[in-house]
Amino acid sequence: MAVREGLTNLRDLSGSADNVLVKARVTYEQDLAAHRPYQKGLLWDQSMQFGDVRPFVVYDPDLRLEKGKVYILNGKDHYYAKRGEIQLLLGKGAYVNELYNTES
Repeated sequence: MAVREGLTNLRDLSGSADNVLVKARVTYEQDLAAHRPYQKGLLWDQSMQFGDVRPFVVYDPDLRLEKGKVYILNGKDHYYAKRGEIQLLLGKGAYVNELYNTES
């Protein structure tokens, strides 16, 4: 596992298990009635076509993302083999910062 420098576009996630920093808007979120993960949803950024999204999962019980908000997220570029999908995995203590000025 490596740490990527700077912001990573969602379209560049590959399931590499790298630690990545992304800036993205939550387009869908669902709290799960499960022990873990606690939340899942979909992210979008300007690197993606309109309608394309990237899944995220939250494994920190103290963290919740809200639909429509833009965040800086530090997580793991994760490949979930059971579903054959590339996700942003936000583990315990993940860095999440809501952006109020989304033009920057």
